[in-house]
Amino acid sequence: MIKVLRNIRKNLLTDGKTTKYFKYAIGEIVLVVIGILIALQINNWNELKSEQVIEKTYMKNLLEDLKDDLITYDKFQKSNQEVYTLIDSIIPGLKSENRKNNLSKLTYWSRMVTIKWTIIHTVERTYEQMKSSGHLRLVRNNDVANAISKYYNSLSEFDGYNEAGMLWAADYVESLGKVFDAELMLKIMRTRKMQEVKESDLLTEDAIILNQLMNSLNYFNGALSLGEQISIKKEEDAKKLIELIKTNYNLNR
Repeated sequence: MIKVLRNIRKNLLTDGKTTKYFKYAIGEIVLVVIGILIALQINNWNELKSEQVIEKTYMKNLLEDLKDDLITYDKFQKSNQEVYTLIDSIIPGLKSENRKNNLSKLTYWSRMVTIKWTIIHTVERTYEQMKSSGHLRLVRNNDVANAISKYYNSLSEFDGYNEAGMLWAADYVESLGKVFDAELMLKIMRTRKMQEVKESDLLTEDAIILNQLMNSLNYFNGALSLGEQISIKKEEDAKKLIELIKTNYNLNR
């Protein structure tokens, strides 16, 4: 058997036609392989270009979301300042022996506290799209990818603020109902204007009940301060992320 195989090998090597055929066949195979490799490379290149287009689109959309967040933080901080001013007016007004002389202002200020207050809702639309579709992997720059994940994961801090704010707002409103007439409060809520009030619209001057109202305001003020501290930090983070994305994706617009 070995001898037969050796003879076949010898004939292939000595037969010129066979040698020429094999050279031709090998050449064809090489061309086919090269063609396949080129096609694969072109396909990979097209896929890469497509992913880069998708990546840049996501970055543009993220920038818009982050700009909306900056507007949210700014409005929140400004509304907080208004609420702080109201609280700083309400407590001394309630403690004053002449509070009945300022009932119009006191009722208005007291009702406007929760009207001016707001919880924070950031825009996470694009990030959630990237996460659910698995497209976070398209962010090639590690610094950008890490900064995006860090920023959006940290937004859960607002959950604690929103929960505390709603808790103390509810406590405050309950205390408010023990001090001021409900119909008067409704008029203020609907008109957003100061109303004429009667002495009877102040339901009680009991020191304990008035103190309970003021104490709930203090806790509510604390919740607002917590939210403001978080929003200031997130505002700084959002600005840094915006600049990082603009720099790495040439989106200076």
